[in-house]
Parts: sequence; structure tokens; C-alpha cells
Amino acid sequence: MDPRLIVTVPVLTYYVIMGLFALAQSTVGATFTQGQPAFLLVVGVIGPLIALGLVWLRNYIYGAPLLVGALLPTAWFICYFFFVHDNPANVFAVGGEGSTAYLVATFGIVATSLISAGVSCWLWYQVSPQFRTAVDRFIRPEAAE
Repeated sequence: MDPRLIVTVPVLTYYVIMGLFALAQSTVGATFTQGQPAFLLVVGVIGPLIALGLVWLRNYIYGAPLLVGALLPTAWFICYFFFVHDNPANVFAVGGEGSTAYLVATFGIVATSLISAGVSCWLWYQVSPQFRTAVDRFIRPEAAE
């Protein structure tokens, strides 16, 4: 099977969940702080889109690490600013109609970004001998000697 399809499916699912998140956010009226929209747009939307384009151009050496480098920080950002940090966009600070959808969509972003990053790591492992060596040495240090 084409590795581009294997990577594309979770990333497209991630984008669908991002759209549901935006819809749920507008329903509950949660307001973002100053830097949140910029981070989500640049790192959470444009970064994976460029990386997916590179993957489809068969430039796996740059596409796979860029996907990992965009999706893992997005997962951390969402976890911190929407579940932990006290701000108006926190899922526990909103109420009313749509708050459950907002909670589920926010959790969905974290889940799909982690899954997509995992699949991207798999692709990166497949195409990069240096990354494969680093992972193998980390997993089995005794075999590196």
C-alpha cells in the first residue's frame, strides 16, 4: 500500500476534527487569548498541510519529520491551554449548549494529532536510516555496542 495514503487518512481525520472544534468553539462562544489563534493556524493547520504536501510529492525525508514537528506541539498546546491553563477557552470554563461538543472535539484534536504523529514517525522510520538507527539505539542500547 502507498505510504502516502497511510499518512493521509489520520491527517485528514485530524483536519475534520479541527473543523468540528472550530464549529463547537463558535457555538459555546469561547474566546481565545491573544496567541492561541495564531499558534493553531500556523503550527496546527498550515504546518501539517505543508508536510502533507511534501509527503504527497514523495519528499518523505522532510515531510514526515515536519508532520511530527507540527502535530506533537499542537497536541501539547491543546492539552495545556484547553485542559489545564486557566483561560476563557478552557473546556471546563465554558458551559451551556455545545460545551460537550467542545470538550469532545478538543480531546479529538489531541487524539488525532498523536495518532497522526505516530503514523508519521512510522513513515520517518521507514525512509530515514539515521532516524532508524537513533530509534534502534534508544530501544536496544546493548545492540549498538
